[in-house]
Amino acid sequence: MQKNVDVLIVGGGPTGMALALELATQGASFRIIDKATERSPYSRALVVQPRTLELFNRHAGSGIEDLVAAGKRAAGATMCVSGKKVVDIDVDSVKIPGTKYPFSMTITQNETEHWLEKALAKHSVQVEMGVEAKDIAQDADGVTVTTSTKDGVEEEIRAKYVVGADGAHSVVRHAAKNLTFDGDAYPQEFICADTFMESKLPGGRAYMCLGNGAFIVLPLKDGRVRLVVSRPNQDTSRAPKLEDFEEFMQEIFPGGGSLHDPTWVTHFRLHHRCVNNFRDGRLFVAGDASNIHSPAGGQSLNSGIQDSINLGWKLAAVLRGEKPDSFLDTYHTERHRIAQFLLNNTDKAFTYVTSTNPIYLFLRNNILPWVLPLVATNKSRLLKQFQFISQLRVRYRHSDIVGTADGFYGPIKGGDRAVDGGLKTPQGEIWMLDLLTPTNHHLMLFSGSGDNYATEADLNGSEALFLNNTKTAAKVHQIFSEGRNAEAEYVDVEGALHKAFGFTDPGYVLIRPDGYIAHIGPLTAIEEATRWL
Repeated sequence: MQKNVDVLIVGGGPTGMALALELATQGASFRIIDKATERSPYSRALVVQPRTLELFNRHAGSGIEDLVAAGKRAAGATMCVSGKKVVDIDVDSVKIPGTKYPFSMTITQNETEHWLEKALAKHSVQVEMGVEAKDIAQDADGVTVTTSTKDGVEEEIRAKYVVGADGAHSVVRHAAKNLTFDGDAYPQEFICADTFMESKLPGGRAYMCLGNGAFIVLPLKDGRVRLVVSRPNQDTSRAPKLEDFEEFMQEIFPGGGSLHDPTWVTHFRLHHRCVNNFRDGRLFVAGDASNIHSPAGGQSLNSGIQDSINLGWKLAAVLRGEKPDSFLDTYHTERHRIAQFLLNNTDKAFTYVTSTNPIYLFLRNNILPWVLPLVATNKSRLLKQFQFISQLRVRYRHSDIVGTADGFYGPIKGGDRAVDGGLKTPQGEIWMLDLLTPTNHHLMLFSGSGDNYATEADLNGSEALFLNNTKTAAKVHQIFSEGRNAEAEYVDVEGALHKAFGFTDPGYVLIRPDGYIAHIGPLTAIEEATRWL
């Protein structure tokens, strides 16, 4: 193993492996270690969101279809109050537009880890299991890390940067002298089980049942369900039993039911905390090492993966000498605000579901049966909530390294996620984001959908102007409205992408390696994009 590397990743879970995949694709030298000697078959992380699938899809040949096939898509969600069904929300009735993956899916963390391991193996990379970081000391030129195996064999590794993806008790965060992890624990204890469930209500759906506590059901791939229960006066002096879930089920789940053949029964407490900075010199934190929050909305695993993808291409750019070290400060600028937003919103949702205040419970349980049906019929409000949960609305407009050309007033701005849509090609129909790769910026040149459209010669001229004035690796794609160029390689299906970006006139979108927009504007402002890079 290399004693000197560009990056040492401490933590071999989904966050650490996602970063490893980014760095491997970028050609950086790194090692990834994890103190666990083997993967745990149990996991609290269960949901993979559409944005995570979009970002994994950037890795051609990664087998993203295998990950999708391993997941379970709920047919819908049912809300229940005081043992009575209040409203059904079917997935097909609120379909998220502008994405190849308009669904959230449940999949166990070990299955997600298995997929990431296979993706890394294609780069001849594997996590060094059973290797613990014992001492971490940074100086002006790098970081020295002393590691130890389960057999007590020590090794000294020298790295330019160290990333802690090692969870809530991160040794990397503890080694940093300027990082705090402020927050607190929730007062409730939760019990959790993976089991088979029999009831009169349809299977394959998610259920949220509220009353004197909360009883949440999430469908898994093999017919099992994940149960998460918050119950007042739960006996915390002993380990939970399946009977505890079954007893509460009779009270709060419509029609009751039975449980059998559990594969996992456990209890846990939750925290809500966030670091003051995602960086301290040459040390970085990501995922649960940087922020932990309630599981409301299934955000945690996905947020950690987005941390890694945001940091990965920036580390690679600095290591290649394309950007100064200060460029890495934008990792904190962009991701810390997202972490705080998630923390605040999941905390509100979590408190709403799990509060034990008797007055609050009385009001909630009596008002919800009237309010929920009204909310469920408001498709635009539901869609907005689904887009938030899906992480498709994550954006970095406040960042110093994104921008929007002067005079451009389209709905999409610099820092936003690049929206997706269908493209006709000579080989068949694809999605625009299928063109993205994790190693390059991508410049999308749009012909425009109005009378003032650009010809192929116009787009060729803009492409040459851009490429001749930037040293940053970029791929260029020309996208025409239907009927504008019979020989075009990419044609915007029904003009959906032109409409989404606001390109009645010709325009451009410069997309970063992480799938977010670096710069956007009319084609006449293409020189602004070159200056931006």
